[in-house]
Amino acid sequence: MSAFRYELEPVDESYFDSAPMHWRVGLELAAGPDEVWAELTSPRPLSWCRALGDVHYTTEAPYGVGTIREARVLGAYRMREHFFRWDEAERRKSFYATEGTLPLFSSFAEDYHVVPFDGGSKLVWSFAFTPWQGLDSALQLGRPLTESMLASLVKDTRAHFGPLTEVH
Repeated sequence: MSAFRYELEPVDESYFDSAPMHWRVGLELAAGPDEVWAELTSPRPLSWCRALGDVHYTTEAPYGVGTIREARVLGAYRMREHFFRWDEAERRKSFYATEGTLPLFSSFAEDYHVVPFDGGSKLVWSFAFTPWQGLDSALQLGRPLTESMLASLVKDTRAHFGPLTEVH
């Protein structure tokens, strides 16, 4: 029996603006755009993020639209992800989750876009989700936990690639 028991709804790029809960973070990094993109598309992306125990592609390289990835979040929650956008030239990729191990979301998506920036690069990282039906208020109450986890991803990414400017 598969650990993934809960199906999530597919979305498209418009979801990053229309989802009931969404965040967009711009990280100015000391590493160049090619280095950041290479690590985001490596066989073990995001390995530097403490909140993510295991993130790996189940699809063989080369990766692109249709690639499948699995991720473990905070040790307990696992999700299977389907990449609906993968643009090497633009250094941009987006996925929506297809399945999860707990009924937390009815839909969930992330977008990564790496652009050149003076002295390094900027990673524009977007997160969007719709709570599972009936969990709306619970997830609203859990918003500080969600924002704390996102802050951890941002902090770990800045530490890994080096911040372009000192963050206070």
